[in-house]
Amino acid sequence: MTKKALLAAAAMVALTACAGQELGKAQKTTADSTEFDNALAAGYLRLAQGEQKEGDYADADYFASQSMAAASPQKVVTVPEVMARQLPKAEAFYVATAREELVAVLDGGARVKAPQLAAAAQVAYECWIQELEENDQPPHIQACRDQLDGLIPALRNAIAEAPAAAPKKAKSPKGKKVKPPKGKTFTVFFPTGGTRLDAAANKVLTKAVAHAQNFSPVQVVVSGYTDSIGSAASNERLSERRASVVAAALRIRGIDRKAIKTGGYGEEFQAKRTADGVAEAKNRRVEVSVAP
Repeated sequence: MTKKALLAAAAMVALTACAGQELGKAQKTTADSTEFDNALAAGYLRLAQGEQKEGDYADADYFASQSMAAASPQKVVTVPEVMARQLPKAEAFYVATAREELVAVLDGGARVKAPQLAAAAQVAYECWIQELEENDQPPHIQACRDQLDGLIPALRNAIAEAPAAAPKKAKSPKGKKVKPPKGKTFTVFFPTGGTRLDAAANKVLTKAVAHAQNFSPVQVVVSGYTDSIGSAASNERLSERRASVVAAALRIRGIDRKAIKTGGYGEEFQAKRTADGVAEAKNRRVEVSVAP
């Protein structure tokens, strides 16, 4: 081996030796903060340990540093922006939408009212974007994303005031529905029980935003609906979340928050009338009405 090759090998060994050192420090750090931050520190530590086992020392160091920061009462660990990772372009908008939902529930009181779940959601988000950036372990990407998708509705429920018990087929009160403006309506559809925006939905929302840019000021009404699978109460919550996801996606694309009104109407106002318990794709929708 040449002298140059020996020096290069030695440099590589030195870099490897330096990488991954934060995990040892994090494992010796005692969490001494709020219940949320202590749970967050533990979650980040688990991520660091997992990445260390996989030989990803850079991410192990990152998560270990996040763990130590969360463990300290003097520091606040915020939810990273989407651009913190190099994500596939096709996924970036969905990630940004999910992040906005997560931040909304965290800032809405979830850190205090449901600290363990809130910490798990932030860790799931970090896990998801890290795996998505690597983009070589689809099952890991799916697992982290599914965990976040499941935790956000739970956090919404945790921070909401206790709702009155709803009957199986409660009808919407008169005047409940926000009247859409007289303009153009764009419709996106969802899978059964789902809130994720697929490629087709994102294409529709891009068109909606382009149309909205023709007006200043603009009015945008976002109305969420479901099919008749499940209870009326759960469907109302699902429709509200679908509307929130779409509203977040519109804001990310540049529509002012103040221009948007949202509502979720569950299984009422069906696009295609069905009996109870029928899975109908046309009813699993969000309508975006845009007008000057």
